[in-house]
Amino acid sequence: MKPGSLLAKINRPGSIDARSLLIYKNVVQSVVVKGVGILIGFLTIPLTLGYINIQDFGIWMTVTFLTSWFSLIDVSFGNGLRNKLVVFFNTGDVQTARAYVSTLYALSTCIALLLIALFVVIGHYVQWTSVLNIQSPEPRQVNGIITYTLISFSVQLILKPINSILFADQKAAWVGWILLLTNALIVAVIYLGASTFDKSLSVIAHVYNLAPLMVLGLVSVYLFQYVYPEIAPRFTDIDFSLSYELVNLGGKFFILQLISILVFTSGGLFISYFLGSASVGPYSIASKYFSVITILHGILITPYWSAFTDAYVKHDKVWIRQTLRQLNRISVGMTLLAGVMLLAANPIFRLWVGTNFTVSTALSLSLMIYVVSFVFLSNYNSLINGTGKIGLLVYVSLVGVVLYACLITALFRWFEVGPSSVAIAGTIWNVSMLLVCRAEYKKIMYAL
Repeated sequence: MKPGSLLAKINRPGSIDARSLLIYKNVVQSVVVKGVGILIGFLTIPLTLGYINIQDFGIWMTVTFLTSWFSLIDVSFGNGLRNKLVVFFNTGDVQTARAYVSTLYALSTCIALLLIALFVVIGHYVQWTSVLNIQSPEPRQVNGIITYTLISFSVQLILKPINSILFADQKAAWVGWILLLTNALIVAVIYLGASTFDKSLSVIAHVYNLAPLMVLGLVSVYLFQYVYPEIAPRFTDIDFSLSYELVNLGGKFFILQLISILVFTSGGLFISYFLGSASVGPYSIASKYFSVITILHGILITPYWSAFTDAYVKHDKVWIRQTLRQLNRISVGMTLLAGVMLLAANPIFRLWVGTNFTVSTALSLSLMIYVVSFVFLSNYNSLINGTGKIGLLVYVSLVGVVLYACLITALFRWFEVGPSSVAIAGTIWNVSMLLVCRAEYKKIMYAL
């Protein structure tokens, strides 16, 4: 669908159903938000390189890949709340919604405190530099930074349920604004502090760790004060008997997210482990470049999760089928864009980071194919997540992750494919899961 026709439909009352209208409005807002966010995200690379050398940059990228492992805790239990709140926003059951929200915040706080205690103990006894094969002349400092970053991330878990509330209310663009504000604050502090702060890995860690806490905290206070005062968490509304429902569905999401983290976001950790942290930099640059495709597709697909939930509850089979066809057609366009990006990759890398890193054509090609497979998988995955029918995916993923680990080990050690091993193994995973998701989609549609 052309942007002009999309805007025309949005502005023409009665020309589109309410569910799709909400999605299109979110997409239009997100295009602006994520577009600026992409530019800011790309700016963080050269600005960060102005504070630390190439070796420390590789170390910092390894640290960020490590923290992504623990993002699954917030995402998983938040997704359980997300599906529950979709019903609330249809029925207006304030009391029940507030109980679920309050309980999730209580669970998030308990989990955060447990993680903080765990990371303090691990940080005292475990040498992260040895575990992750990080080469640094100051291993004690790096170990301290990793522990500090993991603790900071744990604190963020307490604040992140606000994102699930916004997603359930089909305000995905607002979540994009939160991320944009966070990244803008990071860039502003790094840029303005260039003449004031010491240029070191410690300073970068402080900026990246404290900015999200500040933004999430202020945004949460504002939203619960002025937008969602009726469901603001209260200590008296905590009901741990609801924990089973959140943990049951959230626990399944937890398993899926754990596996997703392993497959989709841990490439830098695998590269560091098998090849050393010095090899993480080029992969991070190429991965961030091609992530433009997944970000653009994410702008589109994110609002559909809760919309699919709404359609499934209302047995709107026609809307689901038509929407999925439309998403697949858009994914074909994303594939063409990815091909253009591949052709332009090397000149853009030189313009972006100069000659600091060399990215091989094989790595760029493998990452391009990987993101294309991911885009098509995301369409079906969003539908299945929205319906909550994820039992089959859990079992298949548990078996598949073992095969994935064997495959990626073989690619690194026996076939010596190098950093491309991560993208090749990820592509095989995506295609396999796509076949499973398509079969589950047909089953869901038949049952409606």
